[in-house]
Amino acid sequence: MGNGRAGAAAAMVVLILSGVLGCGPATTAGSGGSPSDEAGAVLHDGTATEEQRRAVEAYWAGGAMAEVARGDASEDLVQPAWTGGGSIARTVGRLYASSGVDGRSGACTATLVGVRTVVTAAHCVSTSVEGASARAAAWDRNLLFVPGYQGGAGPHGGFTVRRVRMAEDWGTDGRHVAMLEMNPGADGRNASDVVGAAQPISFAAEPGGSAHFFGYPYTDRVLHCSGAAALVAGRTLVRVPCPMGVGSSGGPYLSGDPAEGSVIAVNVSGDGGASYGTALGAFAQGLYRQSEHG
Repeated sequence: MGNGRAGAAAAMVVLILSGVLGCGPATTAGSGGSPSDEAGAVLHDGTATEEQRRAVEAYWAGGAMAEVARGDASEDLVQPAWTGGGSIARTVGRLYASSGVDGRSGACTATLVGVRTVVTAAHCVSTSVEGASARAAAWDRNLLFVPGYQGGAGPHGGFTVRRVRMAEDWGTDGRHVAMLEMNPGADGRNASDVVGAAQPISFAAEPGGSAHFFGYPYTDRVLHCSGAAALVAGRTLVRVPCPMGVGSSGGPYLSGDPAEGSVIAVNVSGDGGASYGTALGAFAQGLYRQSEHG
C-alpha cells in the first residue's frame, strides 16, 4: 500500500501483459472468511464488530491519516484537480490501509458504486510478496474509505470495510479488482445514503471515444484526466493517455459524462505516458452482486 508499492505499481502493467503473475484460478477461503460463490474468488472478513470499527477509526484519527497527508502534494499536480462537481465528486474517495507486510500506512483511490459497495484495485487491499504470485499477498489492515476526500478530511466521514471480495490470484485475466462491502456509518445509514449518490457501474462497456480517469496520486484533492481509451492485453486492460502516479491505483475510469458517467475500469498501473485499468467484466460483476446482495 502507498509509497512502499511504488516499484511494484510501476512494473505491474509489464507483469500483467507478460502473464507472469498468475497460476490460474482456485476457489479457496480467505483469512477469516469463507469460499465465494464466484469461481476463483475469495472473501475476506474485515471489521465486523463495533469494537473493531472503533479501533480502525481511532487508528486513522489518532495520527495515521495525518501522517499520510504530510506526503501529499498541494502544488505541482501531475493532472488538473477536478472542479466539475457531479456525483463523482462525492463517490470517489481515498482508501486508507496499513500494509499486511510491514504495517506502513498508505492510501489508494476507490469509488462508491452501490448501496454499500466500493470498487478498487486488488493490490490496494493486499500487499504482494516480492518474487511470489498474487496468492502469497498478505491482507492489508485498518481499511477506511473516505469519500470526497479533500485537504485532509472528507465531508461525509469515513467508512470501515466489512468484507473484501476479490480473486485469490488477482494478477491474471482482468481480475485485478476488489469489491469492498462497507459497514454502515456511525448513524446506521449505508454509505450511499450518507453520500447521497452511488456512481453507476458497467460490466459490459466497450471503451469508445474518451474515458475519464480520477485519482489521488498522493495529492490533497482528486485529480482528473481524460483521453482516448483503448482495450489492450487481450481486452482485459483499458489504456488511457493519462499518467497519474502512485496513490491513483483503484481510481475509476468513467465512460460518458465525466461527472455522472459509469465506471468501466479501475486503475492498476501506469508508465510515463499512460495509465492502465482493469476492464470490469463478468468476474467483477459477480463480486459486485455478492457484495450488494450476499
